[in-house]
Parts: sequence; structure tokens; C-alpha cells
Amino acid sequence: MKPESSLKILIVDDETVVRDTLTAMMKHFGHATDCAPDGLCAQEIMQQNEYDVVFLDIRMPGLDGITLLKWCQEEDLSSQVIIMTGHGEEKTREEALQYGAFAFLNKPFKLNEINELISQLKDQ
Repeated sequence: MKPESSLKILIVDDETVVRDTLTAMMKHFGHATDCAPDGLCAQEIMQQNEYDVVFLDIRMPGLDGITLLKWCQEEDLSSQVIIMTGHGEEKTREEALQYGAFAFLNKPFKLNEINELISQLKDQ
């Protein structure tokens, strides 16, 4: 990753409050952020921009998070994906990790959980 600089982050979630909260947190720590309300919008954005980190919700209308994660792997994108879900099913967790997710984050999450994951990514 980029230990000496900010990260470029994409936040993909159909809940406005989640997108706004994560955006505020990331900007507070100096990271550049973009947002998408669903998987299809995220896919379009990711075809035009490179991201260090993608926060990706699982359950969204249209293109769901697992399908988008599979697409990221097929496209060989270098983004590290952190899966977010309010439905912490073990099968979903295993599937996300199988398709290359860096981490799995249960909603509601805490600031220290986000900071820890970002620190781990910046140390890579």
C-alpha cells in the first residue's frame, strides 16, 4: 500500500448514512473518497478509477457485493476489499474471503475497527 500518503477509497453501500459516515471518517484521516450507492454504479466507477481500498456492502439492489467482488477478482483489480454487512452469516464470510476480500466487517462497526483495518492495509 502507501504508508507515506493517503489512500484512495471507494465506499459502496445502498445506505446513505453508512456512505456519509465512512466518508467523513476517511476524510478526517486524510484519505480521498468516492461513493457508490450500488454495485452497478461502483463497477462503472472502478472501470474509470483505481482504488487502494473498497468498502463493499453485501446486500444491495442490482449487483450485490459478492458478485462485484468476483468481478474485481476477474478483472484483476489491485484494490483491497473490505466487506461490510449487517448479516454476518458464516457462509457469506467464507465466500467473500474465497473471492479475495481482505476483511469482513459486521455492521454496526466501530471507529477503532476501521482504523485498525486501514493501518493494516497501509503497512502492506
